[in-house]
Amino acid sequence: MFVRFRTATLGVLLACLTLGRALAGVEVRVADNVFVVPDPKAKVITVWMIVKAGCRDEEAGQCRGLAHYLEHLMFLGRGAEQASAQSMFFAAGQTNAFTSMRATSYYQSVPAREATIGLDLEKLFSLFAHRLRELNPPEDAARRERNVVLQEFNYRQSDSFRVRFNTELNTMLEPEHPIHQPVIGARADIANFTVEAARAFHERWYSRDNAIFVVYGPVSPADVRPLAVKYIETLPEKPVPGRAWLDALRTFEPMDATRQGADASIARTSIQFEKIVRFAEPFPDRSDAASDILFDYLNSEMEGSLSDVFVEGKRLATGVEISRTPFGQGVMWSTVRANLEEGVAPETMKTAIAAYFRELAQKGVDDAMVERLKRRRARDVKEISNDPRRTLADLTAWFSESGAYADWQKRAEDFASVTPQTLAPLLRAMGGPGRQVFGVLEPLEGARRMVESSQ
Repeated sequence: MFVRFRTATLGVLLACLTLGRALAGVEVRVADNVFVVPDPKAKVITVWMIVKAGCRDEEAGQCRGLAHYLEHLMFLGRGAEQASAQSMFFAAGQTNAFTSMRATSYYQSVPAREATIGLDLEKLFSLFAHRLRELNPPEDAARRERNVVLQEFNYRQSDSFRVRFNTELNTMLEPEHPIHQPVIGARADIANFTVEAARAFHERWYSRDNAIFVVYGPVSPADVRPLAVKYIETLPEKPVPGRAWLDALRTFEPMDATRQGADASIARTSIQFEKIVRFAEPFPDRSDAASDILFDYLNSEMEGSLSDVFVEGKRLATGVEISRTPFGQGVMWSTVRANLEEGVAPETMKTAIAAYFRELAQKGVDDAMVERLKRRRARDVKEISNDPRRTLADLTAWFSESGAYADWQKRAEDFASVTPQTLAPLLRAMGGPGRQVFGVLEPLEGARRMVESSQ
């Protein structure tokens, strides 16, 4: 709840404080779901709308690409707000969007023109409010956009061996969850997209209660607050649907499977080691920060890191990295990718990775190393807060992963609270039993020689 000050003295004081924050590049919350990142030096004004609904929120929890198709349809429309705004000045700006498992994010940038900042902001807010309020694409344009999605599928999914292989591994690892399904859908799904289905998804998830707005540029909170009231807060309230089936506690039976693939686009043998496991959470309020610190270490070149052990030490790989997939509280899904040194057998690398995490779980990461990692994170948070462009990127990425603003504000505090003890449950999970899939990618010619030699 935001309080409106009624006295002139308090109003002047608040304006001065707001201006000071704006000049410092610090984000300002002007409404429950509207934020401003002032940047006096910016050459553009950008408005982001992040709808907290993505591929995982489609019907029956099956990711068929409808959320992504809707993203495309949102740029079409017959409404006066869209037609007038597009024709008057949006052609001089930039529009884009992206869909993930958790969210669909849109942004619109226009040149920052001092004489028309207020008018331009009003048009942007009017456009986004219209997009939230209704979906009304012309049928012929919707059909054309479906073909655009199909072309995108062919470019990104169908024609990419690595993407298809990654999807196969994820399907083997977690076949009962939409997270293994590509956000864009399959070719057959795309062919069956309808405006009616997209409109039903829009009606269910697109509302002021399920969206976040972030405004960036040479603007002040005072410029934005009245527009948030006029265009966003006046939209109808709509309860956000539950996600009980997705949020239910899941267990993962141990499994160990291997998948091999060969393609002419592969220059060197590489491996992809996927593992998913549930872990005990004695520090649930710090598990995200602990994961960040741990993966910072694993991806660094510090002593005992993956690169230090497998590239510099054992000489098993020319490069190695690890990432994690957001899944849910108390679940660790990690992916190790490595390009192997010439002559190193994939099974040798698999055994070495498993041994590495077992040993790391036993010895842990010592206090001195954790303190070094925490200092790096503290420095990074400070640099982000002093750079409006980085603040914008970090904040919108956080919201796109369904993160809460209160958690983003206290991330420095969360990082500072991490200790070797808070890392221990994560390490035990990564070093213990779980569901895992080992993928091997080889050059096509090498694969043929391997087959011929075994006959």
